[in-house]
Amino acid sequence: MSLNTYIVEGGIGKCVSFTSLIPKLAEKAGGPIQVVTPYIDVFANNPLVKMVYDEESIPLDDPRILESDNIYYAEPYKSNFVKGDEHLIQSYCKAFDIEFDVNMKPQMFTTHLKDEVETWKKQAGVKKKYFLVQFTGGQTPLNFDASNPYQSSNPGRNYPFYFAQGIINAFAQSYPDTTIVDITLPNEGMYANTVKCDLSFPYLNELLKDSLGFIGIDSCLQHFAATSGVSGVVLWGNTRWTQFGWMHHKNMSFHDKNKANTWYKMDINDPRNIMVDAQSVIDMFERNIMGKKHHIDAVQVAHKK
Repeated sequence: MSLNTYIVEGGIGKCVSFTSLIPKLAEKAGGPIQVVTPYIDVFANNPLVKMVYDEESIPLDDPRILESDNIYYAEPYKSNFVKGDEHLIQSYCKAFDIEFDVNMKPQMFTTHLKDEVETWKKQAGVKKKYFLVQFTGGQTPLNFDASNPYQSSNPGRNYPFYFAQGIINAFAQSYPDTTIVDITLPNEGMYANTVKCDLSFPYLNELLKDSLGFIGIDSCLQHFAATSGVSGVVLWGNTRWTQFGWMHHKNMSFHDKNKANTWYKMDINDPRNIMVDAQSVIDMFERNIMGKKHHIDAVQVAHKK
């Protein structure tokens, strides 16, 4: 058995995606691995992770890291991934020499937060039926300051406010017994007819589990949902669902013409991609997601059938 430590950087979604590799990495090492990352909560309580170290506060020459038999780091965004043909998880597998499988699933262990989530739901007035929305993103929650103006690291992923509010209003009118929970950070604006969630991201993973599903963009929520089999409608702008997405979601962009999970190499420079018709999103969610039973077995890495 060898003690292998992996440095996992990037955003929350990228770190969640990496967890798909952990069972095979641990099998290869003959035991649990260690992780160094800015998002320790993604890896916390994972039985196949011996220890997770906070990259922001623990240096790489810490004795606990140096005692590793091997220290690994790979940046898939600086590999063949940039050609647009590989999924992120596939690129990670190539980098660490493990076999890629479309059935690889991300994992987060957050059940210990369930009671606190239930308490928040009662305090916030969330009804028994609810679903989540995330129409903007691109900010790190680390050291977040709500007084700072919203500035996305990738605004091309954001869904237009006018369309988003239209979707919310339609559901609020048609389903008055259902709460719409907005999980974006406090400085990302407010939508009428929603409850703003002020919980940190590990709690969002637990909040998803009892929801009717979600509507969102390529951001953390779609990856959290893959850890529990919760389905949603995901709207794609200047990133490709074929590289970051999951098969159990309904993945949509403007050129799909009201269809979902259309397999092609999307032109990520086309600003129209994210302009998915609001009514099409509503119809897709009502027909395919809302109230449907969640199935973890349905989770697969995006691939061509």
